[in-house]
Amino acid sequence: MDVTGPETDWRSTNFRQKLVSQIDDAMRKAGVAHNKSSKDMESHVFMKAKTRVKHRYLFPEVTGVSKEVLNNLQK
Repeated sequence: MDVTGPETDWRSTNFRQKLVSQIDDAMRKAGVAHNKSSKDMESHVFMKAKTRVKHRYLFPEVTGVSKEVLNNLQK
């Protein structure tokens, strides 16, 4: 996940949509299945997060996808 840029970039629609796509990819590669869609999960995390760092930190917790898998999507 690309988390570079100003603190407000993580709130943009483009960043959030990119993240939803990356969650889909990570869940598919990790073989993780959920009842909620990746868009629902991203919305849940977005509502809970107050900062970009917290936003990124919450994803493995909510999706069940390891940080390593999410980090590999950046490459």
